[in-house]
Formats: sequence, C-alpha cells, structure tokens
Amino acid sequence: MNLSPLTLRRLCDELRPQIDHRLIRDVYLVGQRDLFLHLGDAGYLLLSAHPSRSCLMLTRPPIEAQRVRIPWADRYLRGAGIIGIEHVPHERIVHIIVRKRDRIGTATDCRIICELINRYANVILVDIRTEKILGALRSVRARQNRVREISPGKFYQPPPALDRTPPENAKLSFLIDIPEDARANALVQNIAGLDFISARELLHIAGFVEKRQLSTSDLANFAEIIRAFFANPPFYDGGLRVRDGDNHNAVCALDIRHTQIEQTYGTLSEAILDVAACEVQAEALKGREKNIEKDLKNRLTICERKMGRIRTDIDDASNADLYENMGNVLMCHIAQIPPNVDTITLPDLFNPSGGDMVIPLNPRRTASENASEYLKRARKARRGAPILAKRLEAAQGEKDKIQQYIDRLNAVRSEADLGVIRRELEDARLIKAPKKRPQVRSKRQPGDIHPRRYRTQDGWRVLVGRNNAENDRLTKSSGRDDLFLHVHGCPGSHVILKRDGRADRPSRKTLEEAASLAAYWSKARGAKSVSVNYTEVRYVRKPRGAPPGLVTIRNEKTVMVSPRELKREDGEYS
Repeated sequence: MNLSPLTLRRLCDELRPQIDHRLIRDVYLVGQRDLFLHLGDAGYLLLSAHPSRSCLMLTRPPIEAQRVRIPWADRYLRGAGIIGIEHVPHERIVHIIVRKRDRIGTATDCRIICELINRYANVILVDIRTEKILGALRSVRARQNRVREISPGKFYQPPPALDRTPPENAKLSFLIDIPEDARANALVQNIAGLDFISARELLHIAGFVEKRQLSTSDLANFAEIIRAFFANPPFYDGGLRVRDGDNHNAVCALDIRHTQIEQTYGTLSEAILDVAACEVQAEALKGREKNIEKDLKNRLTICERKMGRIRTDIDDASNADLYENMGNVLMCHIAQIPPNVDTITLPDLFNPSGGDMVIPLNPRRTASENASEYLKRARKARRGAPILAKRLEAAQGEKDKIQQYIDRLNAVRSEADLGVIRRELEDARLIKAPKKRPQVRSKRQPGDIHPRRYRTQDGWRVLVGRNNAENDRLTKSSGRDDLFLHVHGCPGSHVILKRDGRADRPSRKTLEEAASLAAYWSKARGAKSVSVNYTEVRYVRKPRGAPPGLVTIRNEKTVMVSPRELKREDGEYS
C-alpha cells in the first residue's frame, strides 16, 4: 500500500476534527512497526512504519496480548495532547504536533513525524524546540546511511528531496516525445506530489490518454490543468478502493473517472484498513502460490533431466546397426584379436566399399565376450527404440502440463482459484498433499482422576479408582455424604457410591451392586463370597505419612456379596 501525497493531504483534513485537542491516554507498540495512540472515545490512531504497508489511520484496538511498551513513547506521548496535524506538501510525510505538561505545568512540544515511504517508512519523535530526535521506530546508524542518521540525540533531517518539479512550476516539454502508454510514469517521475492514479486521472481530464502527438499549446493547457488540480483537488467525500497500474488494490481520495471503483467507504481510514487487510490476504495468497510454483519448477527440472536421459538413450539406439556390424566383425576375426587391448582395427567385411573399422574393446573381457556384448547392445537398442519414443512423448506431455499449471498459477487472483489448482495438482500427483497431523491426545495433568465409571440399575453413579495414587485422589475429592466401599482385610480399589445431591439413602440392592464392584476390583475377585465395608466419606481418614491407597475408616457397616462387574456408563464391560 502506497498512500499518495494527495491522499495524505485529504486524510489530514479528515483526521483534524477527530483528533485535535485529544488526550493520548495510552501508547504502545504492536509488532515492531505499528504504534497505537489511544485517544479515548475517538478510538485508536495507528502510525505504521511497515515496509510494505506504511499508513496512518483511525482503527480498532489491537489484541491486548500483542501490546508492548516502549520507554520513549511512554515518557513523551502518554498523557500528551494532540494540538495539530499537518501534511508536508507534495510529500508522503505527516506531522502530528503534541504537547505534554509536567507536574509543575511546564509544556514540552514535540512533533511525531510519520514518513510513509514504504521500505524507508518510519515514525520519529522530535523535540520542536531543539529539533533533536527523542525516539524512532526504526533507528538508522551512520554505517547504514551516511547521508541521514536517525537515532535519539541526533538532529532530525528530512528525507533527501527528489529531483521533481513542484506542480505550480510544471514544465511539460518532456512529454512531447513520450508514447501514450508511458506518459503517466513520466509525469510521476517529473512532477512532485503525483502518483500513478492521479497522473492517469490528469491525462484523462486533459484528453491525452489516446492522443498520439502533443503540441506546445496542448502542454500549456495541461500545465494549467495540473495547477488547478493541485490548487483544488476533486476529493471524494470518503474513501475509495481502486486498482492501480499493477492491478493491485490502492486507496484513493479523488473522485476519479478514468478507472473502475472497486469499493466506496465512509472515511479514508476505513478504506486504508480494508486495503491493508486485502494486501495481507494477497501476500499470504502469493506466498502459497510461490510454494506451489517452487514445487512445480522442481518437478519441471526433474522432467527436463529425464527427457535429456531419454534423448541420450534414443541417440544410442540409433547405432543399433553399427553395434551389430562391430559384433559380427569381431566374430569373424576372433582368432586375430590379442588379449588385453582396448581398441583394434579390423577389415570391415560387411562394407561393400571395403575399408577398416576401429572397434573399442573392454580389455578385461575376451574377444568373444566383447563380440557378444556388441550384438546384445544392438538387439536391446532395436527393442528399446519404440519404447523410448513413447517415454519421450509422455515426458514432453508432462512438461507441457506442468508449464500450463505454472501459467495458471501466475493468473490466480483468489483463494478459491488456488484451491482448485492445488486439488488438481494433488490428484495428478504433481505435488504432494499436505500431511495430516496425527491427533495428539492431551496429556493428563498431575492430580487429574480418570476412574472407572459405572451406574447401578437404580441410576446411582459408582466410581472405582485405578491405582493407589488415584484411590487417594478419588476419595479426597468425593463429597462428605458419598459412600466409601472397600473389601475387608484385602487389597483393592477404593469405590465411591455418589449421592449426587440425593436426599434419600441408597437401597440395599444398590449397596450390594456397589459392594460387588469393590469385591471384583480387589485381590478377592476369585472368592465366592466377600466381606465389604462401607461408610460415608466423612469418616475416612488418611494417616500422616501413610503410603498411597492406605486409609482408616469409622462407623463402617459390612455387607456380604459375590464379586461381579456392572455395565459401565457407556454400556460396555472393561
């Protein structure tokens, strides 16, 4: 996002009645480049020095967890009042004047300088009296920029002026020899305060968009149009989102006529906020496009290497007759071939015109083995020639297909289009589908209990501890009126019969079912009849220093039951 000088001029006019004489209640940094000023019921003023989305606007509050304090902003801006906002003519620079009084009433006036120059964007706080820098979002040291150092204590210097003519002194002779499609860029490069959109609008107003040749009188009239345009710009009452020359979203404050308006807004701040959001989405989309394009180009490189190897094999296959001829010549002169030689020259018996043939040999093989190898290569080359041709055709088809997908990627404009292409590529196995992350079961926290859960035929809940440590936690976390059950004189699980707020006491049948569970989850599971003690949890005590699972009980009663398991709450047995 590149806010033009005319847009910033209009933005200052829009913000002035909203932020003038407002107290800065709080100030904090979000990320590394976004400074937020809390102005009470006026909202939050964002001063962004982001390298690709530098901006100034009223916006929503950031997330609390993202806020970071910066000392110089707290010292000089927190509690200060805004007393003015000014736009530097024909520049992408805005000054916000603030005044802060100390405890004895002494006022200190400072200037917040918002240099919204994208990759060089910065927010700098300067003392108006001394012109010294008090703080900056981006410090620039002398070794980084020998022309302009930005750091606390240094004198502030504005950015170097560009070699452009102010619009009131515009000399347009440079337009005479420039073709129609390059005139807008030429205006931007030569006239201060113009951006591509405003330059195109001026050409549209003057009727120069399709006019091939411009005369001296045309240029004189055009200079008057430019002066009138800057003296009284045709501002839109609100904000616009349009497409600039690179087909990107752009904020516009002018009531333009030369291009289609994408969206209208009540204020410029709303337009800036929406365009910034669109750019974030576009950057994310572009990043995903680049990742897919990288995978496709890697696949394209592999495909080209594969085609190179196939062409080499095809060239080799074209020598089938030569290999066969060499093999036959070797067979005919096999007795004349000495061992351990790497080449031999023999008469070519199969050449009607006569002559000799130089044949390379493998010195580690015999003459007959060399001859057999050449004949084998000849047969293999003849069989492989049609197969290699089909492989080359298939590889060429794959290459063309990959190139078509790369061309389609470059034309993608929405997340939906990218999703369609990605699914097609995954189905064609040109890229890998993202791996599904296995579901990670949450780890049990220390102190959590996960007892076995049962329900009696009357609907009473029964909980059974799984081990000694869980037995202690289960009993300790139970209600005082719940019933505690444990096999008499035998190791086993703690069993809790939950009252769940019932006023009535459990029936004999319910007690026996819970006691059967206590017997089942004990060392006495194999007995026919087991004695089980039960009492209210209020009468269960754990002696000091006792090992896990050991408790003492009072006021207990006993019931005789047979060990058996009930159905669990989910209807299953363990």
